[in-house]
Amino acid sequence: MNLQWAGVVLALVTFVTIGLGHVMVRRFHAQWGTRPAIPFFALSVVVLAAAFASASDLLSAVFGITAITLFWDGVEIFRQEKRMRHSK
Repeated sequence: MNLQWAGVVLALVTFVTIGLGHVMVRRFHAQWGTRPAIPFFALSVVVLAAAFASASDLLSAVFGITAITLFWDGVEIFRQEKRMRHSK
């Protein structure tokens, strides 16, 4: 029997990157405000380029998931700022 692990690996990568992103957004925003958003966006572009350059489909998918999560973390930093201003 030939098992396909790609789905499990990608599910775990998605779960971990979203979880870490949630924590990073809250901590980075508390420490530096919205300043980390631009590095998140830049890093997402670099990781997305790695996804395009990867010869492995699985590695490309891992990079792609990580890239979009980093991009969304950049967006969430601004949304966190708005939530913090609204709660005061």
